[in-house]
Amino acid sequence: MFELTIEREFSAAHRMRDYAGACGRMHGHNYRVLLAVEGEELDESGMLVDFAELKRILDAILAELDHRDLNEIPPFDELNPSSENLARYLYDRARGELGGTVRVSRVTVHESPTSSATYRRD
Repeated sequence: MFELTIEREFSAAHRMRDYAGACGRMHGHNYRVLLAVEGEELDESGMLVDFAELKRILDAILAELDHRDLNEIPPFDELNPSSENLARYLYDRARGELGGTVRVSRVTVHESPTSSATYRRD
């Protein structure tokens, strides 16, 4: 099994609904996102998938979130924009963009250098 990982960044504001702490107020993060994909079959060039293609896919998804208020963007207009929910959202969006024998194995969202959430399906 091969696994490839790319890393990208975006900045956004959000607030946690029904949360009594500081995160219940509007604040922002410089998010770091790691997208990992996996598969068994390499193409004729000896690659699972081109890193450039993975970056294109993730960049397009993150462009919709970058420098925005996440609470205004579906599904986060109803769903709390936690790092956990963001990781699952990015996983599902990237999964929908990949084809062939390559599949998303996990997405990790860092909301700070020391705090992250990972979503994967087993």
